[in-house]
Amino acid sequence: MNKQTILKEFFLNEELVEEVFQLYFDDLCRFLGYYTRDTGLIEDCLQDIFVKLWEDRTSLSIFHIKTYLYKSSRNRMLNVLRAQNSRLIREEVWATEEMNRAYAQECVNMEEFTAFYNEAVDALPEKCRIIYQYCKDAQKSYKQVAEELQLSVKTIENQMSIAYKKIRSHVIHKYQVSDPSSLLLLLTLQGAALAI
Repeated sequence: MNKQTILKEFFLNEELVEEVFQLYFDDLCRFLGYYTRDTGLIEDCLQDIFVKLWEDRTSLSIFHIKTYLYKSSRNRMLNVLRAQNSRLIREEVWATEEMNRAYAQECVNMEEFTAFYNEAVDALPEKCRIIYQYCKDAQKSYKQVAEELQLSVKTIENQMSIAYKKIRSHVIHKYQVSDPSSLLLLLTLQGAALAI
């Protein structure tokens, strides 16, 4: 059976899916080999293409099956590779953060750091300190604190921003470091998620 005959009967006969798959499989594998050498990934992509082709057979209008298969295979492979790349980037960011956290905890005397942190909180202006402690120590939302203290949510946000800046500045000044990233990471772990 030639390829044109198979194309005409393809949408009428489920058994022809396997035959079309066999006719084009090797050529498509070589083609996708330009994008990756991962044969398992190539085979998975091709299987997905043929499953999708069969599932969508009633809504597709294909004039050249070979063109359709090559184009679909390429697009599927590029999407998979983009997703893998995105996942690898997320994993690298996570690994870097974990290494920085471990480094920060090893290189900073936590007792001393906690003392400086508490000193910074105690040095906040009274209203600012009360709001900060309500939000952080009592673990209440800005809205809850605003209702309890009869203030606006915007006031709570502003006071928390002031508290973050003052705590960060105080701790960094006490340590006298030029690269505060380790200290900022520790401040984040303390619950003072401060933006640089």
